Amino acid sequence: MAGDGSSMARLVSRSRRLASTQDRKSLLTEAFGSEVAEAFDQNLDEYQKLHFEAYKVKVASQRTNFLERSRIAAKVPSFWARSLQNCRQVAELIDAIDEDVFNHLSDVWIQHDDKDPRNWEITLTFDAKNPFFSNKTLTKKFSIEHPSSTTPAKPYDLEAPLYLLAPSKEDVIKWTSDEHNLVKKAPRPNLEDLEEFDEFDGAGSFFNLFGEDGEDKMGVGEALLEWFAHATEYAAGLSFLLENNDDDSELDEFDQGDLDDEDEDDEDDPEDLNAEIDLEQEEEDKSRPKKRSKKN
Repeated sequence: MAGDGSSMARLVSRSRRLASTQDRKSLLTEAFGSEVAEAFDQNLDEYQKLHFEAYKVKVASQRTNFLERSRIAAKVPSFWARSLQNCRQVAELIDAIDEDVFNHLSDVWIQHDDKDPRNWEITLTFDAKNPFFSNKTLTKKFSIEHPSSTTPAKPYDLEAPLYLLAPSKEDVIKWTSDEHNLVKKAPRPNLEDLEEFDEFDGAGSFFNLFGEDGEDKMGVGEALLEWFAHATEYAAGLSFLLENNDDDSELDEFDQGDLDDEDEDDEDDPEDLNAEIDLEQEEEDKSRPKKRSKKN
């Protein structure tokens, strides 16, 4: 389940995309001038507010449905482990040594903050037979508020960067032994030390997440939210239904490009036609008797 160069490129490009949205007004000013930029900036703020309120309603309305899903999933052995591993984005964050402990995973729940659903936490529940750590549950909190910043996050911005909050005393993993300590066996690589994307050989153990804090540069939160919304489809092996739209668009673009190339190849190049004519003329010239040159 180790990641590859393309997965790291995706994570890095996401960080760059988020960073590029931080000074929207200056970009609008550069594009349209200060007067128009002010109006556009306010218009975008209004749109973000509408989108944010719709997101709050969506999150609240899904709660009952997801609770029912958990009740049904409890009847299916390894439902959550299978679901996580079938999601490509999440699987890139899981190391092979994590598989055994995930077999003891009995439930997963994401709880959003009622006032601001951009702040949320994920809780993993494990059965009593789990030999790796004594915690029955592990919780990780995500927030749009930078832990060391006094400046509040921009209101209503659903693209605001996420931050991993430092674990509380209760959330520190209590490994039963060094042999079972997956974080020691598969630590998280330092992305800043990697010079080339193809050097990225996996994200280490998934459980590194529970001891981390700071900006979510790897996009773990985004991947988990997307997975949780479609956990049933992933558990059933129906991920192709979720990813089909993106794949189709890429294939369509690729096929159209091929067709365009073929059309260009089929079109006659005037220079090629002239070259053919010149060759025919050259053959005729060779077949004619040569004139003797006149002597002075």
